[in-house]
Amino acid sequence: MSKGARLPEGSPYVGLLKEDEAFLRWYLNVRRGSENTAAGYLRKMGNICAEHGINPKDLAKLSPVELNTFIGGLISAREEAGQRGSAIKSYVKALKSWLRFNAIKLELEPKLREDTPKYVDEKVFTRQQLASVLDHAGIREKVSISLIGFGGVRPATIGDATGTDGLKVHDFPELRIDAEKRKVEFEKVPTAVVVRRAVSKSRSAYTTFLPAQACEYVKQYLEDRMERGERLTPDSAVVTVTASNAAKEASRPLNHQKPYGEHITSTNVRDSIRKVIREAGFDWRPYLLRRYADTRMMHAEADGLIIRDWRQFWMGHSGDIEFVYTLQKGLDDDTLERMRDAYQKATNRYLVTSAEGTEEDLVTKIRKQILLTVYDQADVEKMRINDKSDEDVMALIREKLVAGIIGDAAQKVVKPDEVEQWLTKGWKWTGNLSDGRAVLEPAAR
Repeated sequence: MSKGARLPEGSPYVGLLKEDEAFLRWYLNVRRGSENTAAGYLRKMGNICAEHGINPKDLAKLSPVELNTFIGGLISAREEAGQRGSAIKSYVKALKSWLRFNAIKLELEPKLREDTPKYVDEKVFTRQQLASVLDHAGIREKVSISLIGFGGVRPATIGDATGTDGLKVHDFPELRIDAEKRKVEFEKVPTAVVVRRAVSKSRSAYTTFLPAQACEYVKQYLEDRMERGERLTPDSAVVTVTASNAAKEASRPLNHQKPYGEHITSTNVRDSIRKVIREAGFDWRPYLLRRYADTRMMHAEADGLIIRDWRQFWMGHSGDIEFVYTLQKGLDDDTLERMRDAYQKATNRYLVTSAEGTEEDLVTKIRKQILLTVYDQADVEKMRINDKSDEDVMALIREKLVAGIIGDAAQKVVKPDEVEQWLTKGWKWTGNLSDGRAVLEPAAR
């Protein structure tokens, strides 16, 4: 085995890497591109080998016909077991990667059944539902939920597949730690979060933000860890394993221990969030938090609070060539501050669940007061003002005013010198009678 190669000791299939130098080289090659992809491919290849009683070396020795037969049998067995086509495809993809590493190209491309996307009917939750989930979460889970739901990062950005990398303290450039007083402060809020290339799925570094609500969670969490005796450094994990996990780690061999204070794995990020979501009474996937961030920011984009390129950038999407040159080549201070201001307005109106003292609170109050001049209190409470744009509110007011002015009348006949005043009240001219009087009807008809 290669000296100095860092192996995923927590994987049940690490033995395959130790037994086969070529398989190890393949794994390390995949890992250079993505830690998470390598972990997934190893798990799938190990599963294939265990199910079929074969090792990777012997798989690579099969003839083209034998390979086609083997893959066909793999697909059929998993279809009979009720596995979805998309899941089976991921196993075939891992196997093809190993074969390509051995310079083997399949002559016959495997056919896979097309199925309806599993989450095609999945709907994004409301802010009220997210607030309920946060109420059930511990402080560590509040941080993870906020990073995904408010910052738009992926679970694997918080902690990668093996728990060896993820968001670190130095990825929060505006976070300041006073170790002596055990205090954490943010110089600017919303605060910038730099997603390094190593923990970015697109393999491009980008910057997103966290609102005041999330900053408070991060502050409480890090201060709590310092109170428990942890010495935070720039390289400390922002989200770490729990103290109970650390106790379990202590029972492992010294060279394999992962002490409290180091990175959590992406699987544990998802599992811990899923547990909280279930306790709150919902059955969402943890990844739906990221869809929540993207969808709510899309609403902000529709209202003109942010531009599409910024939303793509905050979500870690690649974008087109203009996007790459304007944003992914690096942010200047002016662009960063413009982004921060826009993010503040967008999150206050559409993302955060704690609205005390925010712009959303003020905007909502103003909208309600205006609507109450023409609507009853009960009607206004049913309107979900937080989810409406300024244009929506004005349309509601116009609708009510026109209805009040027009009433149930179908047409109105007025003198020529009265036409203008009725037009301003929402009526429209349809013609004149023989005596010169004008015929008007409601504009809303």
